[in-house]
Amino acid sequence: TGSALAANVCKKITGRLTSAIAKQEDVSVQLEALDIMADMLSRQGGLLVNFHPSILTCLLPQLTSPRLAVRKRTIIALGHLVMSCGNIVFVDLIEHLLTELSKNDSMSTTRTYIQCIAAISRQAGHRIGKKIFYIIICNSKSFLDESNYFANFLLSGEYLEKIIPLVVKFCNVDDDELREYCIQAFESFVRRCPKEVYPHVSTIINICLKYLTYDPNYNYDDEDEDENAMDADGGDDDDQG
Repeated sequence: TGSALAANVCKKITGRLTSAIAKQEDVSVQLEALDIMADMLSRQGGLLVNFHPSILTCLLPQLTSPRLAVRKRTIIALGHLVMSCGNIVFVDLIEHLLTELSKNDSMSTTRTYIQCIAAISRQAGHRIGKKIFYIIICNSKSFLDESNYFANFLLSGEYLEKIIPLVVKFCNVDDDELREYCIQAFESFVRRCPKEVYPHVSTIINICLKYLTYDPNYNYDDEDEDENAMDADGGDDDDQG
């Protein structure tokens, strides 16, 4: 059938696409590969589960690309990936974003990571708000059976509780573009996981009200200088009186 043929084609070209994305030799080829990868994940993501770890590995470094177009397409691809990936891949992605945000090495990449978290929330907000159980199968040597396997059950925790404090912190950074992305992230949290975000709603409202009256084109420093000048003039008048 047509769907089976499409699935087979996707599986055969995934390796070549990840290679083209990772090499970064020709930006135009890289952008095309990212577009195709995003389209494949959105249409056939569930059939590419075996490739999800390698796809994630090739996509994560592109979030720090010097080219903004590469970063934007990478975010789109990751947004489609989280719709069908397993818990281990999802946890690896979120942990990477949290680690990089905590470092805050560059304001440019910080904006990208915030945008990426917002995109993930829009596509799979329920996964950010819920506790995630996943299993890691480990090969262990047993005196009964050397090929024995055991499973470690791990709990990732509610990532929203880790993400929101970071986003709130970046709202206070003097960068209008970063603030805009932070507020967009809040919007996605409220829309996609309203129950889990409820304890933080008052904080989000206060931030929104604060910047509702903020004009990025107005120089607030001049206003402070004018007030200081008026205070100084008033002091002079008192001395003369």
